[in-house]
Formats: sequence, C-alpha cells, structure tokens
Amino acid sequence: MAYTYDYLRMLLNQAAAEEAFLDRVGCAENAKPNETATMPATSPAVSLMITNRQRTELRDLGFSDEAIRQMTPAEAHEHLGLT
Repeated sequence: MAYTYDYLRMLLNQAAAEEAFLDRVGCAENAKPNETATMPATSPAVSLMITNRQRTELRDLGFSDEAIRQMTPAEAHEHLGLT
C-alpha cells in the first residue's frame, strides 16, 4: 500500500511541475514584443573548436595542417574573421 501512495505522490508532483511549466510558457506566449522583460544574462561567446569547414578555409588562406593543428580555436576564428 505504501508503494501506491508513493507512486501517486510522484504522479501529483510531476503533474504540478508540468502545470508550472505550462504556466511559464503561457506567460511567455502572452508577452508583447515591445514589452521590456528581464532577459537572462548572456555569457560571452567562447571559441570551443575548429570545424572541418573552418580547417578547409584556413588551408585556403595558406595555413599548413601543422599550423592549424597548433592553433587554438580562438586564433583560428580570429584569422577567419569570426570574432
């Protein structure tokens, strides 16, 4: 019987969480575009990797494979004008 109560409590908690989520979504949908709202703080962009396409572009710019291998993503993106 205890298992049944635990299961029902879990279902009720999940339903409450889903209802709270849907309320937040509804508030977001009802917001007016020109209305000022507090937006979450954005973090600065960080270069995490060099994609294969970017490696090809760097080769086209005259960088060797060894030079590209030794570049940090930030350096590569700077050479490609992505900063």
